[in-house]
Amino acid sequence: MEQHGLRYFPIGLFASVMGFAGVTIASRHLEELLNFPHYVSLVFLFFSTLLFLVNLAILSYRSIHFLQDVREDFNHPVKMNFFAAISISLLLLAESYYHYVPALSFVVWVVGAVLQLYLTLKVLSNLIWRQSFVIAQFNPAWFIPIVGNIVLPLAGVYHVGKDINWLFFSVGIVFSIIYLTIMMQRLFFDPSLPNPLMATLFILMAPPAVGFLSYMKLTGNLNVFAHILFGFAFFIFLLLLFNIKRFIVLPFFVSWWAFLFPTAALTIATIHMFVVTKSILYAWSLVFESAGLLFLIIVLSWKTVKLAVNKKLCVSQ
Repeated sequence: MEQHGLRYFPIGLFASVMGFAGVTIASRHLEELLNFPHYVSLVFLFFSTLLFLVNLAILSYRSIHFLQDVREDFNHPVKMNFFAAISISLLLLAESYYHYVPALSFVVWVVGAVLQLYLTLKVLSNLIWRQSFVIAQFNPAWFIPIVGNIVLPLAGVYHVGKDINWLFFSVGIVFSIIYLTIMMQRLFFDPSLPNPLMATLFILMAPPAVGFLSYMKLTGNLNVFAHILFGFAFFIFLLLLFNIKRFIVLPFFVSWWAFLFPTAALTIATIHMFVVTKSILYAWSLVFESAGLLFLIIVLSWKTVKLAVNKKLCVSQ
């Protein structure tokens, strides 16, 4: 019999915090580009913070009253990766906080960085020493703990020296290449991903898109490597857009929040490309991507609230 309640609150919902935090950064860049006041980005920042605190409070409640369930999530081949959405959310929030309260940004960034390092080491150690994982379980959600290392320099450049930022960036980029190789083998030669995980394919945009943003912050140069990162991210976007019919016919799952953060990351990257090159191609791409972000926020929020109202959000699986 299906049960529901906070005991079954999905850890994957932290991806919504990542998404809103990414949209916060994207909206601030758009406001700067259009010379608008930062009203919209502040609203998104407030809501992202509130959403993070609500998710964190529920996870704390589960950890106190249902610790075994949380441990099972942490050892699950899919759910374990979404714990890194917590550290990524902190790192993204730190980037936004810096423009208003630098001291708060530093504290949040340090907590996020320490947690990110721990989760990266823990997840990779589990993959090395546990024999229960098989290639058929590999899916784009496994990229989340790796992507966090690439996110870290976004605010890290404000708080620590470049050596630390380059260390995390290097880990994220190299492991993203390794993971991408495994992912392509999984997609090309094994059965398709199950429907609840289909939306996670959009996570494949995140490593090159965020990699581009962090690389630009670390170097300030739109060089060949930066072009490669952006070009690959944009191609993954086109590939997924070409197959959009396969996504829109699926029923809604919490994993759909995987659409939002990668799209926000690509939008921010496109803003940077337009600012540097002034190309009309990036201008039109930016219009389309911004509209897509607005659409995703509305649809994902509405469908999540609908699940919660119908008592289908926190259910036993």
